[in-house]
Amino acid sequence: MDKKRLIIILATMIFIVAGIVVSIIYNKLLVDKFSWLLILSAVTGIILSVFNRIKAKQTVFDNGQIIRHKVSGFISHWITALGIITLLITGFIIGFLFFPHLANTPASVILPLNIHFLGILIATFGGFYFLAGYLLSKKISTLLPSIKDITQGTIKKYLFKQKYKNESKYLSSQKSAFLVFSLLGGMLFISGIIKVAAHSWKMPSMFLAITTQVHDVFALLFFIMLLVHIIMALLLANHRVLLKSWFNGKINEQYVKEEHGAWYEELKTVSSVKNTTPKKGEQI
Repeated sequence: MDKKRLIIILATMIFIVAGIVVSIIYNKLLVDKFSWLLILSAVTGIILSVFNRIKAKQTVFDNGQIIRHKVSGFISHWITALGIITLLITGFIIGFLFFPHLANTPASVILPLNIHFLGILIATFGGFYFLAGYLLSKKISTLLPSIKDITQGTIKKYLFKQKYKNESKYLSSQKSAFLVFSLLGGMLFISGIIKVAAHSWKMPSMFLAITTQVHDVFALLFFIMLLVHIIMALLLANHRVLLKSWFNGKINEQYVKEEHGAWYEELKTVSSVKNTTPKKGEQI
């Protein structure tokens, strides 16, 4: 793992620790006074993503390795994941649906609620950082699955054990998962924003009750989907290879050629257009 990624991890840890300390000292609901931080978090994510996009370099072949994820991808994936995990953990502590309330007194619920708000800020930053970069890339199909991705690359490949080798940069199953995560996450974000807004503006109690139920149901579905995602990443060999690239950013060129044929052909096409042969450290 390079220095930039370590700095990002350190900065994130400092932010979390600082947030927890402020929450303990303040001992009041942060969302009541600092809901505007949600807007700041989203705007900051967009600005940094645009800046990174301007400074970004193209994919690099480096001594038999291909850069699959740059620092921007590391931020998008792991910062968002950290926020989501924080939200899920605190959600279980606070209690929802049929899960028991581990924090069952007004005094004991303040800290988990504040850390939950901290998770919202982190996930919002990561989510908008990703969204801005994704839209600016003008490569929407990179992550959105086609019918073939869903049927052949996901359902038939994993449920019926049929071979499917023509994978692009992201596996068809990853694209399918991205679509599901996006839909579930979108509903969670919308319902969550309504719940945050209720701390500043009066809303009908029935409307809030329905919103809370919707939020909780989608949170449970998201949690189940996340468990499946993690299990597949840890147990399946081809997913473990890709998981490693989320940390160091690189993936073996021969592996890409064999398992991600569509992406490899795309890289070769770009290289041939520039009339160059990929060499160590050469950008394409």
